Parts: sequence; structure tokens; C-alpha cells
Amino acid sequence: MNSQSSSLFSFLHLSIIIKLLVLFQSLHGSSNPEEFYHTCGNTFTCGNTITRIGYPFRGSDDPLYCGHPSLVLTCDDRNNVTTIDIMNMTYDVMEIDQATQIMRIVREDVMEGTCPKELVNTTLDHSIFDYASSYMNFTFLYGCSSLHIPDLSLVSCGNGGYDGVSIFPGNLQGPGNCNASVVVPVLVSGNGGGTPVNSTGWDQVLRQGFQITWKIDRENCIGCTESRGRCGYSFETNRTTCFCPDPPFISDTCSIPSGASPATRSGM
Repeated sequence: MNSQSSSLFSFLHLSIIIKLLVLFQSLHGSSNPEEFYHTCGNTFTCGNTITRIGYPFRGSDDPLYCGHPSLVLTCDDRNNVTTIDIMNMTYDVMEIDQATQIMRIVREDVMEGTCPKELVNTTLDHSIFDYASSYMNFTFLYGCSSLHIPDLSLVSCGNGGYDGVSIFPGNLQGPGNCNASVVVPVLVSGNGGGTPVNSTGWDQVLRQGFQITWKIDRENCIGCTESRGRCGYSFETNRTTCFCPDPPFISDTCSIPSGASPATRSGM
């Protein structure tokens, strides 16, 4: 390699490194603890339904340390739909109530069609989430050769791309004589009874989604915000931490100047 080629290679190599560093910085935010407080000042809003959502959630464009890694929200600006990924499955977020720590979600593939397109069961990471209210499972059976099961209904999947799909109000073990089975939870009506399934109303029930609660501790965050801090996530300790406007910039709570008013204490 001559000197000119070597210089060109070195220049290209340096350019790639610089671009990667810029990309890393944009994805991870500042590496300076003094900036954590300022870079985590945003709340997440998408349309008129999901508004002013803060920690433990973060927006997908926010630095990683601004929210729990399992609670990342993405907004589709074209239709103001919020989504979240749980166990490699994408869900539309219908509601978030931070006071009760309850959110209502529905599988994205159900909203795109009617029957689930992804032939995998709905599962939660129970270290982070749990079911928040009464629910029941719908079991979808695909490509069945012969079935003799009470309460089984043959349904039309619309643009789901599947024919010969049956739905059962409950759990069925494995596909059996079918090519695949998919379990999807739905809300149960307030009277405690099961949700009726028929050939015309099951899809509306399915699209109402189901409620889950998140288990991230709120107490640490409350103490942080009351001391003028902003909550964030520490990947070193894998727990909530507090970002402060003054030294020490990372702590469990922030120091409060003497004589600070309640408004100053909240600082958010």
C-alpha cells in the first residue's frame, strides 16, 4: 500500500470512528453526570391519550438512563399510536395511569388484522409486569384437521391472512390436531363473568386489550422528586437512581437548599 492509499485509509478509518462516537452519544445521551439532570427533563406525550408520562417510562428518543429498559415508549406520529415492546412482542398502549401503575395494552398484530398474525403466545416478564385486573384467555387454533370441543367457534380473520381459524374462550393445551395455537388475554366484564365469544363480537373484545401493572418501585422516585431531583435508571445497580442539579449529581436523593420553598423542592 503506497503512502497516498495509506493516508486515505487512515482518514476513512478516523471518519468512521467519529461517526460511531456521535451515534453512540446520540443514543446514550451525555456521559457527564452533570448533564443527566437536564437530559432527563422530558415527559412522553403521543396524541391526546398518552400524555406527560414520566419515569419509570422514557421515550425511545431519550437517553437510555432516563427510564427503565423494559418501559420504553415509541410514538408513531402518523397516527399518534404509542407502542411498547414486551418479551419480543409489540403492543399498542391504550392507557397509562401512573398513579395506580396500570396500563392497558393490546397486541399490535391484533390491531393490524383481527386474529393474531404472530403465532406465539402472549407472555409477560413477571419480574417487571403482572396482570392488573380480571382477565381470561382466548385460544386461537390455526389449521385444525378435526375438532370436537364445546364452545369452539369458527371465526373470520379478515385481513389476517389465515383461513379455518377457531377461537376458544379459555386455555387449550398445545395445538393438538391443529398447526398452531395462540393464547391472548382479554379483559373480563365487571360482573366477574366470562367474556362471551361468538362469530361477530369477539374481535371487539380482543381489541379492548388487557390491563397490566408494572412493579418498578415508586418510593425511591418520590423521594427523589421531592428533593428537587429527576428520576433515572442506573445500569450499574439495576435500580432507580436520582439525578440532581447540584453536586453530588447522582444520589438516592438530592440536597435541598435551606429555606427552599415547596415549589422549589419539587423542581420538576
